[in-house]
Amino acid sequence: MSSTRLTRRSVLALAGAGLTGGCVRQLESTVARDERTPLSLSVKTVPADTDAMATRLARYLATRLQTVGIAATVVPMSREELLRDVLSNHDFDIYVSRLLLRRDPDFLRPLLHSRYGPGRGWQNPFGYGDLSLDSLLERQRTETGSVRAATLAEIQRRVAEAQPFTPVAAPRPAQATRPERANWPDGVGIHSLTGYLGARTVPTAATASPTESTAAPSATPTPTERPTSATTTDGPTPANELRMTLDDSRPTENLNPLSTPFRSDGTLLDLVYDSLGRPIYDRMRPWMAASWEWSDGDATTLSLRLRDDLVWHDGEPITASDVAFTFRFISDTALGSLDQSVPSPRYRGRASLVDSVDAASDREATIRFGDVSRSVAARALTIPVLPEHVWEPFARPTSASWLDGGNVTEALVRNNLSPVGSGPLRVTGTTARESISMEPFADHFLATDDALDGWLSRFDGGLSFDSLRFDVVPSDGAAVELLAADAADATANSLSADAREAAEEEPGISVRSSRPEWCYHIGYNHRRPPFMNPRFRRAVARLVDREFLVESLFGSEARPASSPLETTQYVPDDDAWRETVSELDFVGDAGTGTLDAERARSVFEDAGYAYSTDGTLLIQE
Repeated sequence: MSSTRLTRRSVLALAGAGLTGGCVRQLESTVARDERTPLSLSVKTVPADTDAMATRLARYLATRLQTVGIAATVVPMSREELLRDVLSNHDFDIYVSRLLLRRDPDFLRPLLHSRYGPGRGWQNPFGYGDLSLDSLLERQRTETGSVRAATLAEIQRRVAEAQPFTPVAAPRPAQATRPERANWPDGVGIHSLTGYLGARTVPTAATASPTESTAAPSATPTPTERPTSATTTDGPTPANELRMTLDDSRPTENLNPLSTPFRSDGTLLDLVYDSLGRPIYDRMRPWMAASWEWSDGDATTLSLRLRDDLVWHDGEPITASDVAFTFRFISDTALGSLDQSVPSPRYRGRASLVDSVDAASDREATIRFGDVSRSVAARALTIPVLPEHVWEPFARPTSASWLDGGNVTEALVRNNLSPVGSGPLRVTGTTARESISMEPFADHFLATDDALDGWLSRFDGGLSFDSLRFDVVPSDGAAVELLAADAADATANSLSADAREAAEEEPGISVRSSRPEWCYHIGYNHRRPPFMNPRFRRAVARLVDREFLVESLFGSEARPASSPLETTQYVPDDDAWRETVSELDFVGDAGTGTLDAERARSVFEDAGYAYSTDGTLLIQE
């Protein structure tokens, strides 16, 4: 019996010949069922010398995908290119990267809420949409205590079932230090605001009479400033300089706090830009604000008062108008000059918590939040406050060659290499892809306020070193070599298992671990088939042997992660959660990495996919 195979082109030809719409749709349906093609996918990640763990995880995943008949290739690219493709242009199939974990679970709302899918940044880069999950994410904003915990448990079950992305492991960051150069505070990571401000010099012959930094002040950017590749600082190196290694060159080329592709973490920007509050030692505490108070009978209105005599790095006074401007600017960097708002890809989720900010005087402001709990509202207080006189001129629309469509403003693309902030450190110079130097800001409140008390007293005087320098290294192994040669004092970058072992064998070097701050995850682009199908995503997730990866990639210095809240107290501990997780168990001999290929293929077949006679997985065109 012979049969004729209709192609889409044939269908269109028949439609042009006069077939009715109903007949055409019927034929299209038949063709869609009949036309199946081999599935090929790219797994985007960074190169091994940038993040060896991410590269090895991507290769592991690609190999397992190939085993089940999917033509998968690993595509390494720079951090900046990866974040542009994933966060800005949404140009990816699968990616492997780090996901920064926040202390408050509300970070899941912008990460997964459907309203953020069309935007840019870490706000829903997957393009995931689930109205029932949206409702839960909205609800947890208003809840507290056990009620919120129950909602968050349901959110985690929904996320685990749908697998919009697959968490893999949350490593414990490990940094190497030379203890004879600096005493680091306990209980916090070295590469953090509290780590640097809490570090104290260890007196030596070189630091007994420290010389003052002679670094020339960086110029204040003008409204017509054009991006440049680097700024440099001439002058001798201060004797009492804290020398850090950094495995990420992007901050030497861009210090724009609004630029997502150039940010892996916000530590350097935390040193340069202050915020109203800081999460310090697990509590949100006033920082630029001297105090704040919730209005009686109104759980969504906060009145705050700025500290006395706050100034920007260029000497201009800081006022409550700068605070009001910042929240308005984050929500629309075009400041209403375009038909459509152009929000900052960074901080957009936190800014969405705020309805309005009014400056009652130079030092007083009132912040009105939406219908959210106070603990969730406090997340907005961590947004860096920006000087209006510097940023307002950059609200103009512009274009970017690397951005696919959409409005963009100069504020989002300027490199800001001479940043004007109000933080405890100011940038004195950068050399592209090589180094960035900072020095204490003499007019910061930590250095000028004689009445610091309580928890702030531990930061009295600000940075205890004359300067702070970050030198870019090609790998964490190279960083350990610099420490061993006494050419660096500590690593800002976290060490891989191999580099950690090498550091522990070096005399004079100590290794410190801190609690997990991010998790490695596998992200799926829901805008493309077959990732729109949750059954397919679940089948991919079952190729991942977390126990094996934790041991082989991280040397047990990590914890398996089945939830993005794995490092918080909100992970469920009940039968419903355990059952949900067990349904995503690795298809093979757990802990060994050995995949049961036949069983794994059956999982994809159970999800509705077919195989060709040569074992290639097929999808409908």
